[in-house]
Amino acid sequence: MERMEHGERMALENFPKELAAKIREGKAAGLSDEQLVDGIINLGDVLAKFVKPDSPEEALLKEMWRMATPAEKRTMASLVLRLGSKVVH
Repeated sequence: MERMEHGERMALENFPKELAAKIREGKAAGLSDEQLVDGIINLGDVLAKFVKPDSPEEALLKEMWRMATPAEKRTMASLVLRLGSKVVH
C-alpha cells in the first residue's frame, strides 16, 4: 500500500479498503481484535487532538469523540474494526 504524503487526505471511497488492509496487516502480525480496538482508540485520540476537521462531518465526529466516555470510544472503535473486517472477509 502506498504511503500518503504529508497533508494528503485519503479519499472516502478508499477508506474501507485501506482500513481492511491495515486490519489484515495487524492480524498477520498477531494482534487480537482487542489490541486492534485499543490502537483505533489511540489513533482517534491523536486525530482528535492534532487534526483540524476539513468538513462539517469531520467536525461532528471530532466533537463526538471529544465528548465520548471511554466505553463509548471503545464502542466506536469496535464499529470501525467491524466495518474493516467486513471488507476483509
